[in-house]
Amino acid sequence: MDEIITLLCPVRAAAGRGGELETALIGLAAATVRESGNICYRLHRTDDPDEIIIYEQWKNQAALDEHMATEHLQKFLSDGSKGLLAAEPHGRFLKEIIL
Repeated sequence: MDEIITLLCPVRAAAGRGGELETALIGLAAATVRESGNICYRLHRTDDPDEIIIYEQWKNQAALDEHMATEHLQKFLSDGSKGLLAAEPHGRFLKEIIL
């Protein structure tokens, strides 16, 4: 059985561009939640106006791999984020603790 993949991905906007980043990520999220392998894709604001945290879950590694290759994500990473991001986004894999 494939294991659900959970990621926590902080995304930092260039100084003062948090609102623009939010708008861009909302567009990205709208396409992402329609992917068949997506379980959950949520955007969260922190107390820092230039930081957004993405919490996402995928049915398995193959679903995440498919997401990484989608046109909408590749377009965001190559064109849509130019000058908008302070640094390249990096996800952290989360491992569920079964109680």
